Amino acid sequence: MAELHDDVLPNILKRLNVSDLIRCKSVCKSWENLISDSSFIKFHMNYSYQIDYKNSDIDRWIVMSRVSYRNGSRVCDVDDRLFDDRDCHLLGSSNGLVCISSFASQLVVANPSTREVQTLQEPQILDTKHLCWGFGYDSSTDDYKVVLGFRKRVGWTCFQVLSLKSNVWKLIGDVKYSFHSRIGILCNGALHWIMKDSSSPNKKRVIASFQLSEEKFIKISEPDDERYESGVASCPNMNLGIIEDCLCVFPCDGFNDNLWMLKNYNGKLSWEMFEKDCDMNLALQCLKEQEHYVPNKRTLCRDMLFYKTKEYICAPIYMESLVSPYVNGRPKRKIQESNSKKSCKLIKRDPMLPGASG
Repeated sequence: MAELHDDVLPNILKRLNVSDLIRCKSVCKSWENLISDSSFIKFHMNYSYQIDYKNSDIDRWIVMSRVSYRNGSRVCDVDDRLFDDRDCHLLGSSNGLVCISSFASQLVVANPSTREVQTLQEPQILDTKHLCWGFGYDSSTDDYKVVLGFRKRVGWTCFQVLSLKSNVWKLIGDVKYSFHSRIGILCNGALHWIMKDSSSPNKKRVIASFQLSEEKFIKISEPDDERYESGVASCPNMNLGIIEDCLCVFPCDGFNDNLWMLKNYNGKLSWEMFEKDCDMNLALQCLKEQEHYVPNKRTLCRDMLFYKTKEYICAPIYMESLVSPYVNGRPKRKIQESNSKKSCKLIKRDPMLPGASG
């Protein structure tokens, strides 16, 4: 059988989804090496992103789901709304990886498609009830970071950050804000939360942005428009989300009429009101709630759901990928090690086997 040129096979395989690529690893050793190579993983992810971006008819998000989808009823909710009512939380998603806080107080980063799970170091904090979280990719270091904020005192939040490469928590410092939203929205290499400025007379809400590469906070200017002031800023609660790769802000109720998109970070004029008559086709990936997240052969997601609604735009964006949570390399399989030990014992026990005399 004629062999394909080195540049032909990757261009063919990049068009396959993750589950098919996993099966293709069994074809031969060279295919397994290619599909497992970090360059091909990025190549495949970038191609999948471009296909999703060009397919403007559908957007993809991921949420935590308690039970399976039956009879067309909606059984999944955005985690930020039910943070105090749950023991299992979806803390963020980036490049096919998700960060989860499980029932057993385990903090893990997993790839739901490849079923790989990396357990993270437990943060050393005193207050475990009043927390905000975020997860995202730092392109400057080719690393993924988990950000944790906890209430240090009234009106102040202390932040720590953990990178997957180090798996060690590092202190960032205190900010003079109290968090209003729990889950950080990832957009343009930064995490965003709604916070309250305790130093202002009326404890005004602000949009705080944490730059993952520089590991510093900045304050995002809000729309300078009477419609925003009356329709969003004056509401008791407001949310952040993502539409068309842009950060957006809207009130918790009636956001169809008052949704604003941040086209860029060049000032207040960059905010635009989203067209309320614009339709959305939303593909919702539902992550299973489990007591323990461990590597296994079954997918960590339930069936994909489809909606024509903006209800889930404050959930993390999700895209299937081959990216591994083991950024420093996959651990060796214990099964192979145990099998090799059994083989050694067998050789010593039977001197008649070929090569046993050595």
